Amino acid sequence: MEPRAPGVEGGWAHSFEEDEGDIRVYRPRGRFPFPPSRRGRETLDFSPSGGVTAGMPGPDDRTVQQPGAPRIEVVEAGPDILKVRFA
Repeated sequence: MEPRAPGVEGGWAHSFEEDEGDIRVYRPRGRFPFPPSRRGRETLDFSPSGGVTAGMPGPDDRTVQQPGAPRIEVVEAGPDILKVRFA
């Protein structure tokens, strides 16, 4: 597992309602109609070079970037869905 994801770009938000065991499901931010949630959504931002940055909801619901790159394995990637497993 490595903190790079070649071929995956842009911002993705955790769709925790769709998680499958240890596989987390992410949907594209700004393009997917997430249902209302009382809990904030974790984010993953992928750069064109393949790097990834994780974000968590802060105390005022704004995203706070997490230090260091998360170690993930991309299980499935498509235009509207991203499934990952964290190390």
